[in-house]
This record gives sequence, C-alpha cells and structure tokens, in this order.
Amino acid sequence: MLSVLATECEMVLGLLNHMLDPDAAVIWKRVLCMEVFRGIHAEPALVRSIYAHFDEQEGKRDVIRNHMAIMVRLAAEKPSIIGLGQQSTIPAVSSQIEDESEEQAALQAEGVAGAIGAAMTLRSSTAPGISAYGSNMRISCIEQLDKLDPPSVPPAYLYSLVLTCVNNFSEGLARFLLPFSIPVEVRSKKKQRLVKDGEQQEIEASEKDGSPAVARKSPLTRSQSISGSKLPVNPLSLESHVLYNQIRGSASMIDTCWPALLATYSTFFHAALDSDYYHSLVRSFQKFTQVAGLLGLSTPRDAFLTTLGKNAVPPSVITAFAISSSTLCVAEKQDVRRRENVLQASESRFGPPSSTSLEKTRQSMDLGGVSLNTRNLLCLRALVNLGIALGPILQSAWSIILETLQQADLVITHISLQRRGTHNGQTTPIAGSENAFVGDIGNEITAVTLAATRMFESCRDLPDEAFMDVVRGLKGLLRDLYSYEDRAVVSNQVSAQSPSNHRRTTSIVGKISGLDQNVRLNEFVMESLTKLIDYNTSRLLEKSPEENGWEIIVETLIDVLGAQQFDTDLRLRAAGALSTLVNLTASTDSFDDVRDQVRWQGLTALNWLINSLYSPDGNDSKASKACEQDLHNLALETLHGVLEQYGDLLNLGWNQVFSIVSSVFKQTSNLCEGSITQGQIDSILPVVVLTKSPKLVRSAFGSLQLIGTEFLSSVPKECLSKLLLTMYYFCCQQDDFNISLTSTTLFLNVSDHLWIDKETLNLQNWSDEFDTMPQNEPWTKTGDDTTEHAIIWLRLLLLLVDSTTDRRVEVRHGALHTIFRILDASVEKLRPEDLIACLQLVVLRLLDRNEAAYQICKVSHTSDQLKELHAWNETAGIMLNDVSGLIGQALQTTVKEARFQATWGCFGQYLQSFLQRHSLSLSAAVYSSIGTILSAGNQKADIFPCTILAWNLWRMENPVHHTDPQAGRQEDNQVALLAYVRCFAQIYAVVGDAIDAKQVSSVLEQLLICATLSTPTPYSGDIDNMSPLQHEIISSLRMIRTGNVGTAAALISSMASFVTLPYRTDDTQSERRGPTFVALSKVIMDLLNECVGVHINDKSLYSGSSLSEALSSLIMSISLKYSWHIDGKDPPLWKKATTTILDILKEIIPKLNQLRSQDSDISPIWKTIVDSCDAIISASQAAFVVQADIRVDEKFDIAAFHELHNLIVPVLGSNYVTDKLRQSFSESLFRNSIIHEPHPDDLPHPDHALLNCLQSTHIGRTQDLPPSSRSRLAYVLIDKLFDLVAEHDGSIERVKLAQATAPYLILRVGIVLKTYVFDQPLRGLMPQPTSQKVEMLYILSRLVELDCEPKAIPESPGVGSEHKKHLYRLYGLATKALRVARRNEEMHKALTQVIETVSLDFGV
Repeated sequence: MLSVLATECEMVLGLLNHMLDPDAAVIWKRVLCMEVFRGIHAEPALVRSIYAHFDEQEGKRDVIRNHMAIMVRLAAEKPSIIGLGQQSTIPAVSSQIEDESEEQAALQAEGVAGAIGAAMTLRSSTAPGISAYGSNMRISCIEQLDKLDPPSVPPAYLYSLVLTCVNNFSEGLARFLLPFSIPVEVRSKKKQRLVKDGEQQEIEASEKDGSPAVARKSPLTRSQSISGSKLPVNPLSLESHVLYNQIRGSASMIDTCWPALLATYSTFFHAALDSDYYHSLVRSFQKFTQVAGLLGLSTPRDAFLTTLGKNAVPPSVITAFAISSSTLCVAEKQDVRRRENVLQASESRFGPPSSTSLEKTRQSMDLGGVSLNTRNLLCLRALVNLGIALGPILQSAWSIILETLQQADLVITHISLQRRGTHNGQTTPIAGSENAFVGDIGNEITAVTLAATRMFESCRDLPDEAFMDVVRGLKGLLRDLYSYEDRAVVSNQVSAQSPSNHRRTTSIVGKISGLDQNVRLNEFVMESLTKLIDYNTSRLLEKSPEENGWEIIVETLIDVLGAQQFDTDLRLRAAGALSTLVNLTASTDSFDDVRDQVRWQGLTALNWLINSLYSPDGNDSKASKACEQDLHNLALETLHGVLEQYGDLLNLGWNQVFSIVSSVFKQTSNLCEGSITQGQIDSILPVVVLTKSPKLVRSAFGSLQLIGTEFLSSVPKECLSKLLLTMYYFCCQQDDFNISLTSTTLFLNVSDHLWIDKETLNLQNWSDEFDTMPQNEPWTKTGDDTTEHAIIWLRLLLLLVDSTTDRRVEVRHGALHTIFRILDASVEKLRPEDLIACLQLVVLRLLDRNEAAYQICKVSHTSDQLKELHAWNETAGIMLNDVSGLIGQALQTTVKEARFQATWGCFGQYLQSFLQRHSLSLSAAVYSSIGTILSAGNQKADIFPCTILAWNLWRMENPVHHTDPQAGRQEDNQVALLAYVRCFAQIYAVVGDAIDAKQVSSVLEQLLICATLSTPTPYSGDIDNMSPLQHEIISSLRMIRTGNVGTAAALISSMASFVTLPYRTDDTQSERRGPTFVALSKVIMDLLNECVGVHINDKSLYSGSSLSEALSSLIMSISLKYSWHIDGKDPPLWKKATTTILDILKEIIPKLNQLRSQDSDISPIWKTIVDSCDAIISASQAAFVVQADIRVDEKFDIAAFHELHNLIVPVLGSNYVTDKLRQSFSESLFRNSIIHEPHPDDLPHPDHALLNCLQSTHIGRTQDLPPSSRSRLAYVLIDKLFDLVAEHDGSIERVKLAQATAPYLILRVGIVLKTYVFDQPLRGLMPQPTSQKVEMLYILSRLVELDCEPKAIPESPGVGSEHKKHLYRLYGLATKALRVARRNEEMHKALTQVIETVSLDFGV
C-alpha cells in the first residue's frame, strides 16, 4: 500500500504526527493518533517500510524521526501526570494489589530523597504515574463505535501509549536484527536461534510479588557468551544477504533516531511506573542497546550504557558518597568526558529529560539515607547482561559497565556496614519500616552479585583484544594511585578542563575526603582482577604475554604493590593476584629449556622479594612490619603452590627454593653454606634457632614437607645437604611444636630416598675416621656415589641424634623413633661390620648424649629439676626399647664379629649407669631391653658371654626400691618388676645350668621381694586372678631346675613364704594398700603340692626345715579361716590350704614311717601334723560373720578331720612321736569338743594338775549358755575322745594314745557334770537348757557304754574293774548330780544308770 499510495500515506502519517502536538488537537484526538501509531509499532516490518519509503528518500517527510522527536516532547509535557521524579517509583493507585503496595513501601523505606510515592496513602484514582490499572482504557478509543461524544480518557493513558510505542520500536528492531548476529558456525552447531520465538526472555517481575529475584523462572536476559572466541556477526557485514537493504535501513534508523529515543527513555526512567511497565521499559532499553552495539554504533551504545548506569546507581547516591574527582587519573576523566559530550548533544537537541523537580533533587544527601532500591538493581543486572552479550565488541565501553559495578559495590558495602553497625548499637537506628526492605533488597543484591560473577566468568570466551579492554577498564578504575600532593595537582588540572555541567557525578568534587570510599573502590578493582585471572587460566597459559593481557595485569598489580599509600589489605590482594600469576606461569607447557628458565626466574623473583622486605633502611613501624610479614607469608604460600604444580619437574632453582624456605630463620649462615660444624654435632644440647614469625615458619614448612614427601627424587644430590640442614633447623625451632615433631619424620623419607637402588652403603672404609673429618668438608664430593650417599645417610642420623637432646620431650622422642625406624629398615641391607659401625657411631652416641644431659640436669638445681629428670629418664627408656629391638634384630649376624664384645661392654656400662638412676620406668626399660636382646639369640653358646654380663646386672639392682624422681614417692612398680622377672627368665634360660643352690636361693629371695613389695595392679585386683607380675613369678618358679643338691628344699621354703603373703602385715604394707596375693597363694599351694610330690624321696626335705615351713604356711592359712575375709572365688584360701595339706600328708606320712628307723629328726614334721589337725577343727567363734555358711564349712572340716584322723591314728602313738605331741593332739580334741562355754574355774590351769579343776567350787550360773556354732564337729570330737580311750587291739600305739586322751576325756565329762551340779539348783523349777540337756544325756550315755583301755587309766586302790575305771574317777560328781536331778526324771534316770554301772562293776 505504501508503494501504491505513497503520497497519501505520507500525508496521513504527517497529519497523525501533527495531531500529537498539544496545540493541534484535543486529548481524545491525540489519543486516537497514538493508538494508530501503537498499531504501526506493533508491526516492525511496517516501521522499517515507512522509514525506507519516506525517511530515507530525499524530498520525503521524515516520518519516523519526526515521530520520535514528538514522543520526546509528548513524554515530558506534563511531568506531574506521569509522576516524574528523581528516580522511578510505583504509582499510588487505589485499586493496586497488595504486592505492589508492598513494593512501594519498600521503595519509601529506602529513604531516597525526592522519591515520589508518599502520596500512596491518599489512595486516589488521580494519583500520578502509569500503571495497568489507572492508565489504560477497557475499550480503546479507536475501537469505540460512538464517535460523537468524546470518550473519557485517563490522564496518563496518552503517555502509556507513548511508552508502549517506544518499547515496541526497540523490540521490533531487536526481533529483526539479533538473529543475524549469530555466527554461522554456532548457529549450525547448536541448531537453535539466539532468541526463542524471536524474542529474548522477559525481565523478571520481582517487584510485582516481592519474591526474591534469584528464585524466578524468568530472570533478566543473560545473553550467551561467545564461546570459542567467536565474535558476533555485525549484520551490516552481510552485504549478500537478501534482507541486507532492510538491515542497512534499520541501522540508519537507529543512528538517526537514538538521541530522541534516549531522551524519551530517560524521561520514563524517572516516571512512576508499575512493575509491568518498568520491566518492559528496561527490557526494550536493553535490547536497543544490544542492537546498537552489534551494529558497531559505538556512540548510541555508549550513551545508552551510560544512561542505564545512571539508573542503576543514581547520581544522587554517588553525590552522597562524595566520590572526588581527584581520585581519578587524567586519562580516565577525559574518557568519561567524551561519553558525556554525546549525552549533552542529545539533551541540547531534544531538551532535558527531567522536570524542575528532578533538578531540585540534585543536592547533597545525608550519608545515612543512601541506598539502592530494587529497580536500581534491576537496571544494574540489565547492564551486566549487556556486558555479557556485547563483551567482545564493547572496547572502551567496558569502563562504563565496570565503573557502574564499582559504584554499586561501594553503595552495597556501605549498606551492609550500616546495618551491621545498627545491630551492634554503633550507628543511628534505622526506621522499623526498613527491616522489610532489608530482606527484599538482600535477595536482589545476591542476584546482582551472581550476574556480575557470570559476566566476569564469560570473559574467558572473549577474544584477546576484548579481554585486554576489560583489563584496561579495570586499571582505569583505580583511585588514589598518586600520592596526596600529586593527586591535588591532578585534581586541579581536571577541574580546569571539565565543564560545569559534567554528567557523571564522579567528576563532582565533594567536600568530604572520600579516602575510605576509595579504599573500597580499589578493592573492587582487585577483586575483579583476581576473578579475571582465575577465569582466564588457559588464556594466560597458552598465549604470549603481549597477546593475553599479561603485561597489563602485571603492570596494574605492580602499581598497587608500589603504592605505599594504599591500604595493606589492598596490597595483599595485589600480592595474591601476582602469586596466582606466578603459579600460572610456572605450570606452562612450553619447551623444557624455556620452561625451566621461566620457573627459575619466578623462584628468583620470590627470593628477591623476600630479601627486599627486610632491608636495613626499611620502615620499622608496627604496621609496616605486619605488612612485610604478610607479604613474606604470601610469597611462601606461592612457593608452596608452584611446588605442588611442578615440583617433580623442577630442574633449576632448588637453591632458591631452600633459600626461600630458610628465609624464616634469623640465623641461617650454616644453612646457606650447606655445612654444620663438628662442635655443633658434638654439643650436648641442639642449636637454638630464632625465627622471624611463627606464621612464617608454618607457611615455609608446608613447602619443606612437600619436598620431603613428594619431590625428593627431583632434588639434586648436591642440594641434599641443604635439605637436611633445613629440616634440622625446623626441628630445632621453638615456635611451633607440631612442626618440630613433624620435621623429625621427614628424615625417614630422605633415608629411604638414599637407599633407592642401593644394596648396601660403604661405611667401614671411613667410619673410624668420621669424627676426625674436617669441619668444612663438603658432604657429597667424594667421587664415589655409594660413599657419598653413605656420608649423607650417616650425617642424617647424627643430626637426628643431635635432636634427641631437645628440651621438648615429644620432639626428642620423635627423633628417636625416626632414628630407629631408619636403622630397622636398613639392618638387612647393612653388612655385619657396618652394623657394628652404626651401633658405635649412632647408638652408643645416643646413650652418651642422654647420660650427659641427665647429669647436667642433675646439677642444674632448677625449680623443675625433678620433672626434667623424669623426662630424661623417660627418653632413655624409649631409647632402650628401640635399641634392644635393633640389637636383637642384628644379634645373629654381629655377635661373632670381633668388635661386638667391646660394643656390648660399652652398652652394659650405660645400662649400669641407667640402673643407678633408681628410676622405675628406666629400670623397666633396662631389663626389658636385656630380655629382648637375649630372646633373639638362638645359639646359647654365642650369647653366653653377653648373658653373663646381663646376669651380673640383674643381681646388682632390684628395682623394687626405685622411685619416681618427679614425685619423690613410690609409684606403680608393676611394670619394672615385671620386666625384672622376665629378664631373669631369659637369663636363666641361658645360664641356668651354671647357677648353684646358693644363687638359686638368692634368686628366690629376689622374687619374693618383688612379690611382697609390688604395688597393686591398676584397675584390677589379684583376688580372683593373678597379676601379670605374679604370673611371671610363678613361671620363674616353675622353670627353676632342682637337680642340684639343696635346690628343691630352697624352692619349697620359698614357696612357703609365698603361701603366707596374704597374711603378712609388715611395716611397708601397712603404709599403703598392697596386693592381696590371694590368687597367687592358691596357685603356689598347687605348685607346692606338686613340688613336694616330685621330691618326696629327697631326704633333705625331712632333715631340713623346708617341709615343716611348707606345712606351717598351710596351717597358718587354715587357722585364719574366719579371721581372713579376702578369699575371692571358691575355694577360699583355708579350704585350699586344707586340701593341699591333706594331699601332702598323704604322701609324707607313709614316708615318715619308713624314716622312723633312721636317725632323721622328724619330730618337727609331726608337730606340724598335729598343728594341722588343730587348725582344721578349730575356729575362732568371735570372728564368725553372718554371711559365712558355717554349716557347709563345718561339714568340710568334719570330712577333713576324718581323713586326717585316719592318716595319723594310730601312727601318732608310735615311739618316735613324743608324748607331748600326743597330749597336744588330745588337748586339741578336748578344746574343740566344748559345746557350751564352761566356767573359768572348771578349766585346767597350767601350773596345776589337769584334773584338779574338777575339785574346785564356784558360784553357779543361771543364764542360758549358747551352744557352739560348730556343735556337730564338737560331737564328732567327743566321739573321737571316747574312741581313743576305748579298748581296741591293745597295741602300744593305741595304749599310748588312750593314756594321752583319758585325762582329757574325764575332764570333758567332769565339766558337764560339774556345770549341772552348780548351775541347775539355782534355776529352781526352771528346766535345764535344751542344748545342755542334750549334751549331758549324750555324754552320760557314751560314758556308760565306754569300755576303756585297761592301761589308759592308772590303777586305784580297791578298784577291781578294768574297763570302767573312768566311772570311778567321775563317781563323786555323778552322785552330786543325781541329788540335783531328782525332779528331772530323764536326767535322774541317766545318772542312776551311771551309778548302777559303777556299783555293779565295782561290786558295790
């Protein structure tokens, strides 16, 4: 139609433009015209066609350009209707939904001066602003049928149409041009368009519902980065394209219309718009900017980017921060001014976009009210996305995006600090309404941060030139790069050259210093630069420094590091970035020679950097020193990083590496020279190394540890000495204990490295001359590889030996473990003569160092002397444990060497000196080491000389009396005694045949002392189970050979002492609670029974006292059955002793009958036999406990007594048994047969005849006498008394037993009768106690039945009876009792029977 009716269309379109003028038509006609243009802009092809037919043709009207110019005036004609203000707000409409009201409240809470929106509380339909609820018509004017009456038009409807036309214009251009910018390769590979359905994704509507921006499904447009360094295609370059004329026309339309379009956009960016309109505005603005950039139109692109930046960080906010122009360099200000001139030209043509109200807002603001709202952040995200989309072609425009991000970062940082200070009570409290704002704006800030991160990440796909543009842009953002004097000069120059109406507020000279703001601005530059380095690793590795931006980056970092006026943190950031660059350069994959040289230069630079930090003329302030240490630490960390990357491939620069690592020490002369003086090696205490800082020590040690664990194969042989000395100094430093401890373990790795591919090391050729080698002799210049390694290996051990005298216990213990781990791993590789050389040079030196250090500490008289002495003893103990394992491992191969005995003798001298310290722990280590070494010897003949030395040491010192020097008291000696006893077992296994009976007695005495004076086992008792020491003692007793004369007797005597250990309460044990020895005593009883059985035919047992001692020990246990309450599990000690003594007596009594014809004096043995019988039937009633099962014990004793009675009767009546023993036996039966306690006068007195007590008189008793708890046993004994007196076979043995027993039987019966005679009359009519009555009736019945041995009782005048003589002795008491029993028929009858028996038998 345009081609056919060109003139008419031109006239109509011109008329429509004219009707838009306020003076040309009424409002509804203007609205009709705008609705027509809205339809035109909805068809992008029609717009392009109109421009091609009219604007591009000479002599035709500029329809599109005039239309754009009219829209500029139209948009700004009534600022009050569209709510024009300082920045965009939300219109206050009464029908507004709640979520937009909340957004308005959030905007008001930001406290931005001049923000329109306070009228929101009026809830009026005439409120200013453009919204979907108050600025639209339900039926547009052009669609209404009735045109006679003018329709009711909302005041803002016309301006909403203008905004829609502007948005559609930009959207149409983008929809047409953007697909042409996609490279053909990318398009064919991905098979998709750049924009789905011809449009980009819509801007997220975060303000509408108040939800966080990061959770939206339709985020702000993030154009894809140009992967593979592919530049976007400029549509104007597609000259052969079928639509090229339209492309060229579109570019011309953009070039001619952008000033008017920018002015219109600027107006609406400051109007009151609802969320939908504002998002559409930003979206179309972003697309137009992107299209302009793709077409290579730098002027409109920069102008639009600048405007978007102004809306992202408003000028009022920047003014409030007073970012002074004096912090900008001249070149940067000129670049900014060039972009401002473009905007000023646009404003001069179309007029300013803001009203007078906007001008009023350009004033200083209170810093406390500075903030950014969600719409500012929305613009900022759009700006960042443009950086992603146009990155390869932005060139100098990168500074606009980066500067805006820098300023936004400053504002956001201020907000964060302000709120943090509010919570801490350090700033003025913020209004309560801002609390909601804090949550909303925080999520938006997070979204912006993520977008900025994506932008920097997309820089990895930029071409090299574009990447360098980004770096240049960042460099230009540095503030305060000059000194204060230079900055003032630059500020004056810039102020003189800058126009008064400069756009960017960065050129406004504020009245506030702005120094703190500059710090944050520079921090942003360094953070961004660091991100670029991280994201462009491959670029920096694969390209030359001239092409990849390396030189610009390094230049920037050097400028920052060289600016002393900069903040310390900023300089550290620059150092960190430089460190990252060093790491990248070190990992390059260039040719080997170039790569090695580059790495060497990097390491040299780090070394030079560290050396320059501690120059004599440097700043000595505290802050300067702290900064120097931080930079030093960063250099050390850089070294650690590069070592991790290429330490295994490093060929050059190892001297620099060790120099850097050792730079943390103040004394490094020996370290740098790679040698150590012999005086230092021979000193008793190690060298004290001073450091510059504990933090530096930790950082440097990380590199050393990496070398010592991963890269030893890369260290040249000539640098191994420096490596060892560096490790030694780290071991000696006092700042970090863990480092010292770990350093000792690194020596093990070096040792393993030295042994690689080595079958042995030549030590014997020069080991004797090692101590006399020149002090400054190089370590590895002998010409022989094996010898050089041997020298380094032995020096390594000696450095560790030197570390074993460190004052820190754990460090020297760690050195000890490392030494012996090295030696243990090398034993099988070293020849016997080399092993002896190691023992002499290393092991004996270790012992000597410890002894010397102990003696020095002993005479030091310090406050912690006891503690230090204990620590040195502990070290010696650990040393001996390791030494014993080493010598034991090498014993089979070295024992036959000529120098071994001399070495063993020296070793024995050190052991003797260690024993003389009287330390329990050390003594335990001494005897354990001896046992370990001897146990390794298979051939007794070979180790016999060594064992003799050990035997002498064992006899010399028993550790039972040794103490703990730290506490000055007796400590737990179980470990020491256990080692002592085990050592004896190893010694006795070799030299047992050479030990005589006297020496065995000495050994048994020592074992008894060990058991007696041992301390209780911690956390366990020895009641039910023996302690480990007691187990070893039993094993030692079992292994003693009894073939020599007197050995068995000595062993049995010793066992007797062991049996009675539970009952000993000597002075030593009374002061402390010792072991109970219960379980030990029970085991010894079994062992004693076994030993006696084995040696039953040994006459020395009977001639000596050993057997009597053994029986006596068992008797002691039996006799204390109820006086000793620690018995443990069954059987108790006394029962075990009873069983044991019965078993022994079964063996020896027959043997005693065989020996009675010989001259052996066996009366002591019989005495113990009689005593054992008394012990079995006796029990202390006062010691009875309620818990004891007396009946069970009584039954056990009755059975034991019967068994023993059968063994000794009638043998007890033999001639070789004395009458005194038989009387003792009878007296025991009499005493234990007492059921009721008799009156004291009724018992015999030692100085009177036995039966005289029956004639005495006393006052009777009326109380009930309780019967004995063991009454059953008493009746058994009564029966035995009657049985012994009764007539049997008339043998001499029976007669003698009867004669010995008859007086006690008469006394036993007489006591019962006498008690009845004296006590019963006093009871009157009360009956006799039942137990006494039963006892008396039983005895009377047995008395009548008894036919006594005729010779048992002497003849009496007038008595002719032979078997009833006992009744004659009791006749008087029986008669008296009969008179008393006249009222008790049963008792009277029994007594009458006694009297009648007497009468009948004696003829009365």
